[in-house]
Amino acid sequence: MIILWRDSWLKPLSDFDIGSENCKYCKEEFAELDFVMSCDFCEIGPMHDRCANRHILTDHANELGAKIKAHKDKPLHGYQ
Repeated sequence: MIILWRDSWLKPLSDFDIGSENCKYCKEEFAELDFVMSCDFCEIGPMHDRCANRHILTDHANELGAKIKAHKDKPLHGYQ
């Protein structure tokens, strides 16, 4: 099993700040309060957090595997 730890930080943004009212993956409109992110591997644009997970696992499996391998033996930070 591999668990991927995303560095957590919350930055409140508006649709104006991110340049879109819709998820670039599923095309649905963002809710009044939603978790969004972008892809670590391409410039697809802002997506729902769940859509970004699907996108990365599906479209970037090779890059993800390489990143996992490159960071596998690095020690965790104190907050992890």
